[in-house]
Amino acid sequence: MFKPTKCARCGGSLESKTITHQQPWGGELYEFESVPALVCSQCGEVWLEAEVGQLIDKIIQQHPQPKRYHQVPVFSLADFSLSEQ
Repeated sequence: MFKPTKCARCGGSLESKTITHQQPWGGELYEFESVPALVCSQCGEVWLEAEVGQLIDKIIQQHPQPKRYHQVPVFSLADFSLSEQ
């Protein structure tokens, strides 16, 4: 299978890395650890191979027991003024 070596966004070099990936789905946010990805060394853009994305979708749809949960506070910048800095 062909693996790109150049970033389609900026032309930088793509490097194989293992990342933590967050995937929004409906009103939920799912986090996946140990995800193989191509990451641009210049702009940081992340590229997942199709089979990795399909596996993530399948896991979300099957609702298996997650490894763990953690809470994340959510803020809307619309509620704050930039002059409050």
